Amino acid sequence: MRDVWLVARFEVLRAIRTWRALALVVLFTVASAGASYLFVRFIGMLENEVAQQILAPRTETPGAMIDELVKSDTWREFVSNLVGADHLVDFIIQIPPLAMFNLWFGFLLVPFFAASASAECISLDVRSRAIRYEVLRTGRLELVTGRFIGQALLTGAAIAVSTVAVLGVGMRFMVLTDPVNLASWLAWFSIRAWVFAIPFIGIGVAASQITASPAWARVMAVGGVALSWVAYALARGAEAHDQYPWLTDVTLQLLPQGWIQGMWEPGGAWLASAVVIVLLGVFFALLGYARFAGRDL
Repeated sequence: MRDVWLVARFEVLRAIRTWRALALVVLFTVASAGASYLFVRFIGMLENEVAQQILAPRTETPGAMIDELVKSDTWREFVSNLVGADHLVDFIIQIPPLAMFNLWFGFLLVPFFAASASAECISLDVRSRAIRYEVLRTGRLELVTGRFIGQALLTGAAIAVSTVAVLGVGMRFMVLTDPVNLASWLAWFSIRAWVFAIPFIGIGVAASQITASPAWARVMAVGGVALSWVAYALARGAEAHDQYPWLTDVTLQLLPQGWIQGMWEPGGAWLASAVVIVLLGVFFALLGYARFAGRDL
């Protein structure tokens, strides 16, 4: 465990020294803040539609009529389509809309960034042969585990900074009756977004163990994430039409997206899905280790 910690620490410090950590944080922050700003404008449009229905004055700043919007059927239908679970609508509509959107956007955005960033954590050193100096001092499993944890810490830091940026967008461009409530929900949901990123970090680490080319590792990692979403869509479509039930069930169990509804659950109910998602991340990383363990470095 000491070796694992030292490798993880080295991975984080190296990312900071080479500016890769800054690039990851900037990408997360710009994408999250930009998407949040567009969502705020969308909220303003929905509020004006509700104002027109109840013959109230139009609002100039989004958030001024958020209570009326949340009570409307339009918002309930929007939340139901966004979350994909009707039984969670009553819980979700109590959450600040910006926090709800940030978690949903994180489920879509974070997997690609996390897989892409972690795809070069091992392949870069394999290409330069610098990794030989590390494996002389520690085991290969400890090396892979440390790199995996280091990438998870970097992703968590990027999510934390982007969450602060989203809060800033809300405070600047919306009427907020309770900024503290929004901040608490954003912080709480950022943990869920980080947990959901772990399987895709595992995909990136697996790709990094297979090839010595960081570029190819990145292509494989991002392609793997994209294929997982395609497989999820096909499995859900087959499930809706009651086709191939056993294959559909197995596919959804092995995909992180198959547990995504559980990540919306209130209280501690989401923790069961979180545990499975983390285990999937470890499983994906070990798939790459099966190749890396006997590889000539």
